[in-house]
Amino acid sequence: MQSLPKLQFPSYSFKAKNTEKGWVIFDIIRKKFVLLQPEEWVRQHLIHFLIHNYKVSPNLMKVEHKVTTGQIHSRFDLATFRPNGCVQLLAECKAPEVTIDEKVINQSLRYCEVLQPDYLLLTNGLTHKLAHLNLADKSYTWLSSIDQFENR
Repeated sequence: MQSLPKLQFPSYSFKAKNTEKGWVIFDIIRKKFVLLQPEEWVRQHLIHFLIHNYKVSPNLMKVEHKVTTGQIHSRFDLATFRPNGCVQLLAECKAPEVTIDEKVINQSLRYCEVLQPDYLLLTNGLTHKLAHLNLADKSYTWLSSIDQFENR
């Protein structure tokens, strides 16, 4: 498999194979093989982390789903939902070499205005930033660790 960095997640077993288009990895949420780009490497680790560490049901996750902010049509990277359909966690995954900066934060906050999640997670696989969002006053508080996510 191509050389990909060790991330700040536990190790997981992934199904991957080399094709004429390059390496692909099996996404258990989309139930298909997808091109293994650095951002996808991060997303797949995060999916498994949420399932194994927080017992988030794969049935309550969406990957690469369309979101419209104003006139702009985009796709969020990963969201987890409560059984009632409300977004619990919105995650923006970046390649390991991409810095989690104001541009990434602002992009994600635009998605939050539409999706109204309880939590926002920004990760490049090496750095994780988790915020708890207060929808009533449109504020957010950065938490000290990804371990402060509560799946309830």
